[in-house]
This record gives sequence, structure tokens and C-alpha cells, in this order.
Amino acid sequence: MYQSEWARADLSACTEAPIPEFRSRLPVADVAGVMLLHWQEHCVECAVPQCYSTCRLYVPRGDGRCARFAYGIVRNTAATGGLGFGADIRFRRWAKLETELTGCLVSTRSHQVIERFDAAASGAVSAAHAAIRHIDSTRSVSHDLLARLRSRVLRRLGRAHAQYNAFAIECFSPESSPFRLAVNLRVDDATIFRHAVEVAPGPNFFSIPVPLPHDLAEREYFLTIEPEVDHEVRVIFTWLDFVALRQGANLPVVGGEVRGPARKVKCVAWDLDNTLWHGILVEDGVAKLRLRPEAAALIEQLDARGIIQTVVSKNNHDDAMTVIANFGLSDYFLYPAINWGQKSANLQQIADRLNINIDTFALIDDSPFERQEVGTALPMVRVYSEQGLESVLDRPEFDVPVTSASRQRRLSYLTEVHRDRAREVFGGDYLDFLRSCAIKLRIFKPSTAAETLRCLELIERTNQLNLSGRSYDAEAFDRLLRAPGNLCLAMECEDRFGNYGIVGFASVVEDAGQPTLLDFVMSCRVAQKRVEHSVFGWLARRARERGHRKLLADLRPTSKNKPLLKVFEDMRFSTEKEEAGRVLLALDLATADLEDGAVIALDASDLAGDKVAA
Repeated sequence: MYQSEWARADLSACTEAPIPEFRSRLPVADVAGVMLLHWQEHCVECAVPQCYSTCRLYVPRGDGRCARFAYGIVRNTAATGGLGFGADIRFRRWAKLETELTGCLVSTRSHQVIERFDAAASGAVSAAHAAIRHIDSTRSVSHDLLARLRSRVLRRLGRAHAQYNAFAIECFSPESSPFRLAVNLRVDDATIFRHAVEVAPGPNFFSIPVPLPHDLAEREYFLTIEPEVDHEVRVIFTWLDFVALRQGANLPVVGGEVRGPARKVKCVAWDLDNTLWHGILVEDGVAKLRLRPEAAALIEQLDARGIIQTVVSKNNHDDAMTVIANFGLSDYFLYPAINWGQKSANLQQIADRLNINIDTFALIDDSPFERQEVGTALPMVRVYSEQGLESVLDRPEFDVPVTSASRQRRLSYLTEVHRDRAREVFGGDYLDFLRSCAIKLRIFKPSTAAETLRCLELIERTNQLNLSGRSYDAEAFDRLLRAPGNLCLAMECEDRFGNYGIVGFASVVEDAGQPTLLDFVMSCRVAQKRVEHSVFGWLARRARERGHRKLLADLRPTSKNKPLLKVFEDMRFSTEKEEAGRVLLALDLATADLEDGAVIALDASDLAGDKVAA
């Protein structure tokens, strides 16, 4: 239910550019009913009425309150939804939409009738207010009385209902860049749920698992919507409701293809209470908790396969870490997120710190709500319950190559944690820090079975720094290594903190007389350390020594390998040719600056006949 700002029921007050016709992807026929809501304009931070005279953001509206929406909430018939129009809003800074939850279900048809009646009542009050103010500017008609009456009436309309399929947000953004929109549920001025979504330019649809409290009839719960930006943004909402769907109906997906999980899991995130251990820490205390033997066994088995692990738990951090240490599991978990925040947000932060894609994560959690929250916000993350842990490794997503490097992967990441800490306290710039790490890179031809298997593992597991996305079975990879004229390289890296092992593989072929990079993969553990820059620089210097004019790279762009494209931009590669699904990049060897600032100590002495200065 949308309130126009004091009877502005059309776009006459709106000077915004028109939007293209936007038809809802959630048909009214699919919706059995909605919760009665009445959205109103509010300010995120305010101390009424003192802020009206002290806040630099204060803009008076007709009733003297702060106008945080540029032109109120107005109907835009270019968009359709549950009410046959869109609610067009330009959020000023600190603006938010707010509604009180009623828990009452009405049909969409009844919803439309109630909205029209409410708009008429608001219009009558506004007209009376304007007429009285015209006669006597000191008098007014109170909108507060209408608001209180509306709140009481809405709580009595419809029928109490606790089962909704989702809180649905459908909107159109005319903005040129994405922004985040936060959903908050609060009671007694305390926020008990927060979820943020990224609104892209154009159409968007979000299904958010907002938990409905059981005591809606006894307490006042408020739901707010606010942009997480420091500038104005315009949004046209067509659905902003708790919806109950008809049997057989499904929620739509709008705004692009939903990204699914990767083929293989790289990181497992564990919940704690009634998942890793039996019991609830804050209720039962440390002494009553019991480690689940099947969970402990799975942790060891995942570690042996090179699948790293972390913790995402709503708990008191220090208390939970004490229990984990008592169970002897502290070293198994990287960047544990133990706090009271959203698990989806914590997972994304862990992925950023580990520098691996979020679609390679899996969550094990006993709570259906938490699994739903993560599954809705991050549909590319696999979620599992705490039941059946003994059979988890039988799933194909956990069937990964096991090498000596994979068995040491957790220790390698722990070493990376030490590197991060050293960087945080380093006083110089980033390149100075890299030089202080004394990074050494060795380039050589893989020859032993262990080296070959490790290169194959990198090809299968690497997403971000992957040139082509090609995959090979063992036989095809052996043919690639043995083909005359192919230059196949492995890369091994170490620094003062420890040895990374083999972190990369590349293949170079002669294409029409020009050296062409066909395959290039590099572990994310050495990403952004200029190792990839050093490899490309060495290949370029090698090609120039042999009299070539260009070094080519056959890039197959994906949504995941954008970090590699950034490296090519840094190296001044340009587009030679572009076609569907493929970009041929070229580096002009006559003009390229191939110095790397002596950040990496490169050793290619194992390559007989390759006399290129490192």
C-alpha cells in the first residue's frame, strides 16, 4: 500500500525523465494475498522537532515535516504491479520508507480497493489542510490523526496470517549505476533483521526471507527500506509486499541470469550450535557442549582433500573461539566470522579475504531460516543441513583432485593470514611491501607426474585468473605438453613467509608466425602480487628476443575472470580482434615497457635455450 504525499496521486509534481514501460514479472493472478502495509516517508537519522532547525538536510514539506523524498510518493502508470501502477520515489539523503507490520492477509483485489479509499481520504485531509491554511496560516488539519486511525483500521482488516512465501521487492531503477538497498526489521528501536540487495539499472526482483515475529498482534514491528548511498537515487516500486502465492505459482527472477554454484566446492563454512557441536553455547554454557564426532571426522577429511574451511555463526566471538580451541579445531578454520550479523554478508567478506569466488562456497547449518537467508541472498552458495554429514563427500562437488599441494592448502592459507597481518602494519606503499616480501618466481616445464597433476588441478579449480576456461582430461593434457612447438610452463612461487608451491600454468603456441598465449591459470593465492605481470613480461621479452613484433593472448571473457582482464590492461594489451565469446589481445613489443620494477625475482634457468633476462 503506497501513500501519495498529501494527495499527489500522479506525476504532475515529478520532473524526472519518463521510464520505459515496465510490466511486472509477478502477475497478480499468481498472488493469493498480501500483508496489509502502509508505506510512509521518514528520515534515517532524526531528532524531531529539534532537527528541523539544526539539520542542514532539512527540507520542509506541506505539513512542516522533513521532505526526504524529492516529490513524495507518486503513481507512475508506466509501471504495473500489485496496484496497477508503480510507486515513483526519489530518495534524498537519509531518506527511508517505513511501515508497521500488521500480519493481516487480504486478497490483491481487496488491497486495490483499500488503497483507492485511503488515497481519497488522504486527498480530503490534504484539501482541508490547504483550505484552512489559506484562511488562517496558524491553523491546520492534523495528518497524525489520520495516520493513527489508519493504523488501527489496518490491524482489523483481513485475517491474521503467518505463512508468506517471501517479502517481494520488484522495482525499476532509472539510475546509470547500481546501488544497495537495505531492508531492516526493528522493534523497540532495536534492529532484529537486516538484509541488503544490490539494485541494478533497469528491472530488479528480490525475494527476501524477512522473519515474521510470532507476537505481531502484541508489539509494534516496523519494516524500513533505505538506500545505502550518500546521494539521491530514484526507484519505481511495483511490488513491496509480503506475498502469499497461489498453489503452483513461482517467484520470478529478474535482472539477469541467476549465477549458480561452481562445479567444485573450495570452501566449507560451518555453523556452530547444533551443527559442529551438540548444544547452544549462550544457553547451555561451555561445559555442556559436545563435539559431534561425524562433524570432526568430516573436517579432517575435507582438509585432506584441500578443501578449506571457515566458521559462520551467530554467537559471541571470544566464547565460541574458546570452545573451538578446546576441541582442538582452531587451525582448521580461516577467517572465522562469529558475530550477530547476516550470514550471507559474512560469507561474502570471507570470500573477499580468501580471494576466491563465492560460488565455490558451501554452508552447513542446522537452521532452515539461515539456509534460506543465504540461499536467497547468495543463490550460488550450496547449503546443507547438519543431517547426513557422513555422506557429504560422496557428492560430485566434493570430488576434487588430491595432490601434495592440496593436502597443504590450509597451511598455505594460514601463511597468507600472516602475510595479511604484515601488510596491515607495513608503513610503505604496496609495491614497497611486495619488495619486502622477497617474492621468488621459478618458471619451468612440468615433467614429473606430480607436477603434471598439480597443473591439471589448477586448470580445473581456477576461475579468476583463467585465460580460456579450457578443461583437459589427463590424456588431452599429455598431448598438449608433448605437441611440437608448444611452450608449456609451470610456475612455482615462494616468499619470506613460506613456499606457495606450483601456482600457475601457461601454454604458448605459434599462430600465423606470432606467439599466442592459449592457456594461463594462476592460483588466487598469489593474485595481486604482480606474479602474473612478471610472467607476461617474461613471455613478452622472450618473444621480442626471437624477433616477434607482437605477443597475442586468446582470452575467453567470463563473469569470473575479470581480474585477469585488469592485468592485461595494466600491461597495455589492446584488442586485436573480437568475436562472440572470444577476444584476441595483442601487446606491441616494439613500444611496450616490459620492466616490472624489480618486484619479483624471476628464475627461468631451467628452460634450456630461453636466454631471457629475468
